[in-house]
Amino acid sequence: MQSQMNFIDLNRFARHLLFSGTFPDILKIAESLAAMTIQSRNARKPNAERSTFSTFLDSAAQQIGYSHVTDHDNNVRATIQKPAALVDHVAIGDLELPDIGNTKLRATHFPIGREAGKNSKLSAALLEASRVAGAGARIIPVPEMNDGRVVNGETIFLRQTMHFDLIEAAPFAPVADDADAPDSALPFFTAPIDIGETANLAFRVKLTRADRRAYEAGYLSDVALASICLGIARAADKVLLDAIAATTPAAFNLGAAAALGFKFSELRALVGTASDGASVGQDGALRASGIPAELTPAIAGTVVGSFSRSAVAISERISLVAERANINGDLNLTCWANMEALLPMPGAFWTVGA
Repeated sequence: MQSQMNFIDLNRFARHLLFSGTFPDILKIAESLAAMTIQSRNARKPNAERSTFSTFLDSAAQQIGYSHVTDHDNNVRATIQKPAALVDHVAIGDLELPDIGNTKLRATHFPIGREAGKNSKLSAALLEASRVAGAGARIIPVPEMNDGRVVNGETIFLRQTMHFDLIEAAPFAPVADDADAPDSALPFFTAPIDIGETANLAFRVKLTRADRRAYEAGYLSDVALASICLGIARAADKVLLDAIAATTPAAFNLGAAAALGFKFSELRALVGTASDGASVGQDGALRASGIPAELTPAIAGTVVGSFSRSAVAISERISLVAERANINGDLNLTCWANMEALLPMPGAFWTVGA
């Protein structure tokens, strides 16, 4: 107990000297003490049980806002300012969703199921959490640009052309004897994927040291990652539904869907916050104009369509930036993602009135 008190007193003394500006190198002492505190707290939970994301945040909390330039005798000759931050570009197909389950000390509601003892990747969790994906839309991870190759001393990047295609039935028609078959357009629809032209989407939150200490080691980090997963799924819903609304769809009727050759089982409805045309049947099922439906906060109106003929392209890697905000170890966490709605056949969607 005495050694612990000495440690705390030394920590406070180091911070006092830092703000007094008496010793230029006192920040290094304070940072070392803060690192010792984090390591001591994390020792309560084995490394094997700590997620990569949690370790990333712990490392960010130990970052300092400068680096020293030393001579051959290791004497400090200059100090270079730098962000006290860590940046990681994580593939959604590699990042594991944290196992947030109930324990004897807490009960947690998390709307994505995870089978006990099995790992769940973020990409799979997105499919489960997204309402448009649940209605049939494709979620397409877009890989990073290739590393390129050097040609005549210049680095050349090969353009990767990606697209989402629809193939519909060819319109055969009767032809009279000795008559030529009429020309028809190929029932093929495509939407190019250009993730570099989309706007950035971001989420930023402050995780204080006090907040992280209030829970068991790594738990708040896992909560943050789980929330980011749900947020990316919801952002994908909004990107696609906003793109559909921008096409000004016509009012829904079954005849229009039949004319396009759609099966009734292909149709799904997403009911927004205005609940236009939505009703709950005696069987307890939600429907809009008789079409099986689900609720979404992403739009106000109600959209009906063949969602399997749409997609959302999501950059394969999301960017995580964890910036140390102050000497206390508070963190500003920012997640960046890029998405693009793909609607090769905009006529596959309609709206439902109130």
